Amino acid sequence: MQIFVSRPTWISSEFEEGLNIFLMSLANLGLTPRTLGSTDYPNKAPLDEVLEIMDQCQGAIILGYPQLQIDSGLIKGSKIADSIILPTEWNHIEASLAYSKSLPIMMLHHKGVSRGVFDRGVMNAFIHEVDFSTPSWCMEPGLNGAFQKWKSNCESGSPNFIGAVKIDPSKPTCPNCSSPSKPVYLSALPKTMRLAKWKCPKCNYIEQ
Repeated sequence: MQIFVSRPTWISSEFEEGLNIFLMSLANLGLTPRTLGSTDYPNKAPLDEVLEIMDQCQGAIILGYPQLQIDSGLIKGSKIADSIILPTEWNHIEASLAYSKSLPIMMLHHKGVSRGVFDRGVMNAFIHEVDFSTPSWCMEPGLNGAFQKWKSNCESGSPNFIGAVKIDPSKPTCPNCSSPSKPVYLSALPKTMRLAKWKCPKCNYIEQ
């Protein structure tokens, strides 16, 4: 099962061991992580590549590593009182794309990383604050249940932020694009087409 992992291509050396252990743990769970700039390299516009990769994935993990620290400046005209630690802007872009595609999402960020998709209440998915500098962070007991629930959603195609959807049995659905929570209905073809009656508007699947 392929999983999109949103993370920066550069991280501080203190986080490298923990990330490697985490990626190995995904492999042990039978998951294949996909990341633009790490496992996949673009030959077209980066956003197009991200969309193409996500179409092949059944879930997404967003990892918020520190990328930018702001010690002084203004926010909405007021001076900041404390340092602000920000993740890569691609976390926000990729989390939003995964959300729009109804992929089950697991959200994790290093302690202190904030704003955007890592602000509480922005994403309808629980956000886990973790010390990414601890090599064994992914083995913490508190995360195990969350990972198992998220993996179960990936396997069933049920997003963790959308309730079950009742499928209309009178309408044919695409076996490739539909999930238990998001049916994709086939479109009727003109009666002049004798060999096929239905077509998927997303993947062009044909049904007689």
